[in-house]
Amino acid sequence: MHPSAWRASQVETNPKGSCVSSLRLVRRISVLALAAVLVGCTAGGPPAANLSASAANGLKLAQSNGCASCHGSDFGGGTGPTWQGIIGTTVAFKGGESTVVDRAYLIESIKYPDKRKHVGYSVVMPTNNLTDAEVSDIVDYIEALSQ
Repeated sequence: MHPSAWRASQVETNPKGSCVSSLRLVRRISVLALAAVLVGCTAGGPPAANLSASAANGLKLAQSNGCASCHGSDFGGGTGPTWQGIIGTTVAFKGGESTVVDRAYLIESIKYPDKRKHVGYSVVMPTNNLTDAEVSDIVDYIEALSQ
């Protein structure tokens, strides 16, 4: 047998098996694509249409004040902590202190961003010129992301 003929015979596969393998590959890719679409549809919290007026305003304020640049375009985290599902979680601070995230903690964190240093984040949140009402609206939006 000629060497090139031998190689060809070794490479040949059962056509039926190839078809089954191809279908399995297509099915796996389809499942992964569907999973990616579903994750994309659920990311980012509630749609703006389902938000209260104050939470919707909080979203606008967060977007216009650059909060997404650190907290993520969908507020799922980045160089700053996630806002999604954060209510009721415990956060640790440098120095050993910790607290449960609630409305009071969020207001304090937005108004006085360098008061306590969050473990795991080296970037300090910049100060802002938000009014108390604007801070309250942003916190309403963060709370909506936890529902």
